[in-house]
Amino acid sequence: MTLKLVYRILRQLSDWTVDGFYSEVYVEGAENVPKDGPLIIAATHHNEIIDVAALAVTIPYRRHVCFWAKSTLFSNPVFGSILASSGAIPVTRNPNRDDGTSKAILFQSTTAAIAKGEVAGVFSEGASYSEPTIVQIMSGTAWAAVEYTRWREEHAKDGPELVIVPVGLVYTEKDTFKSRMRVHYGPPISMVDYTQELFGIPPGADPNGVGYAVVHKISSRIEKELFEMTINANDWETLFAAQTARAILWGDDKNVDLKNWRVVSQTLVDLLSYLPTAEPPPEPIRLAKASLVKYFSLLHYTGLSHATLESVIPSTSHIPSLLPSLKTVLLFPVAIPAMFLHIPACITAELTFKLFAQVDEWEGFAQYRSVGGGIGVGIGVAVMYRWASHFLDDREPGVPAFEWMGRAVMHRGNVGKVIAFLAFGWTMIKWYGLFSGGIHRRAKTLLATIRVVLGILLPPSSTLNADMYKKLPPPPPSNAFIRRRRNADGISAEFWDKKEKEAEQSAPPPVAPRKLIRQLLEQRKETMGQLSRTLIELEGMEKYSKRVDRLRAMGARIN
Repeated sequence: MTLKLVYRILRQLSDWTVDGFYSEVYVEGAENVPKDGPLIIAATHHNEIIDVAALAVTIPYRRHVCFWAKSTLFSNPVFGSILASSGAIPVTRNPNRDDGTSKAILFQSTTAAIAKGEVAGVFSEGASYSEPTIVQIMSGTAWAAVEYTRWREEHAKDGPELVIVPVGLVYTEKDTFKSRMRVHYGPPISMVDYTQELFGIPPGADPNGVGYAVVHKISSRIEKELFEMTINANDWETLFAAQTARAILWGDDKNVDLKNWRVVSQTLVDLLSYLPTAEPPPEPIRLAKASLVKYFSLLHYTGLSHATLESVIPSTSHIPSLLPSLKTVLLFPVAIPAMFLHIPACITAELTFKLFAQVDEWEGFAQYRSVGGGIGVGIGVAVMYRWASHFLDDREPGVPAFEWMGRAVMHRGNVGKVIAFLAFGWTMIKWYGLFSGGIHRRAKTLLATIRVVLGILLPPSSTLNADMYKKLPPPPPSNAFIRRRRNADGISAEFWDKKEKEAEQSAPPPVAPRKLIRQLLEQRKETMGQLSRTLIELEGMEKYSKRVDRLRAMGARIN
């Protein structure tokens, strides 16, 4: 058994990143991953390096995953050495064309890793991107499985057959601190199902043609499973409308159980989906979708969320409770140390984001914020330790507690100081983990309250054209490594045509968020009423009633 020191270090960093940035990680289907034996995991890829961390952290039995990584990452001597030592396998990407160069080396390296008992980690979409749906499944995963199976047959290897486990990675808000993550390990695809077709080639048949046919079948199965484990919409408009409806119906996304998250979200997407070329939807659906889009857009341009707005100005009257306020008051003194870590974490997270993130690459936001936030927490721990050391140096003699703490923390010798620092750091980070989510949420509420109050006090603007802020913001440009396929088997031509039109849209001129608060509150009232009326009406329609009943059963507030 090899030590795999570099991989273990990277996995520990992944543990800290995932645990620190996300408030909850839900894993489904862990029983589908074998404890040992040849395995390829085929995952979705919409959150850059965070996806790698998520798989390394959640894979059952802590199996070693050798990830495919783009070859350009290996060009840096230091970073490339780290990747190679961790078992990563370089892959050359060729957008919108097929190129056989480097494929043989890629599959040989993958076969060697699988043969050693390690797991090949492949992101089957070929690139990390932000789109409202899965837009492509590349054939690399299937070819890797076929090439390993051929190698196994050629060398007469015994033991279990290779299996492919599709993995759907879903984030509630992938770039938001203390959002949540759902990891679904799907039903395994065994190569036993394809062995006869691969090796029972009839006389005169083309072996390459047989290989391509098997690859197509495997890729189709992977695609089917990934679609069933993730959330997919026809366009951004539908996806954002569904997200807004979910926030309204549950009050806060945190009220939706992660076990039901995918079903709830996809049900709302399906309710609001319709294509211009298809049969027109019922009028209530069209009205609700249009209203939801306007509300989403105003939330975007004011920098607020529905849940935060509800916490500032509830849309419905209710008997106020003093318990949350009392809890906040009582816990405030205990949470003060965590605040001294949260403030530098927020500053460094935003600085890292501003310096390194590309504003049009949504899939890369979380990795910069999480790394920057971790650096800020480390700075906060060092500063607080320094302060505590000086405090204990100046302690009053004769006070037993201070005498004991002074001896424990300021023990003579470098080893004692290192142990004291590590113990102090571990304690503070655990403390921070307990309170960081609440501190962040209350800080957002405070800022939102100031923004809303200023917006209400501000006299209505006679020159502001609020209608331009009720349209969806321009979507991110398509990743260069996405294939533009216009055929019946892939994403429809309508999808790409709409993408091209959306790319031509320009954002409205910048506006102070407070100037849109009045329009936002009016739109919230209209949207909530329209959504409620629409769902109640759909309950009486046979075509839609089961979906509405499903939402009710999972906690939607429909009245």
